[in-house]
Amino acid sequence: MPELPFRYYMLGFRDFVMAGKFDPLWASDAASCFVGLVLEKLEKQPRHILQIMPELLPAVRYVAMNQSLFEASENVYGSFPEKLRRIEGLYETLSRLD
Repeated sequence: MPELPFRYYMLGFRDFVMAGKFDPLWASDAASCFVGLVLEKLEKQPRHILQIMPELLPAVRYVAMNQSLFEASENVYGSFPEKLRRIEGLYETLSRLD
């Protein structure tokens, strides 16, 4: 997906996850996909996401620090706090280069 549409839809995805208006059975998948997509874009296509990171980061932090609220088992989805550390580290590094 091109950068501009990605940014638009990513902010919508953030809003969707934060609103929590999905079936509770999907909460863990929604949270995991959100955090995972932010991490993946920073790793592979940072230009797509760097511009909106200030808008995404508070939501990423909330989801990561509240993994249990989303019933996202660490055994299945990995550690959201660990992914957050990677996201923050990449964002800090990439921001200095930009």
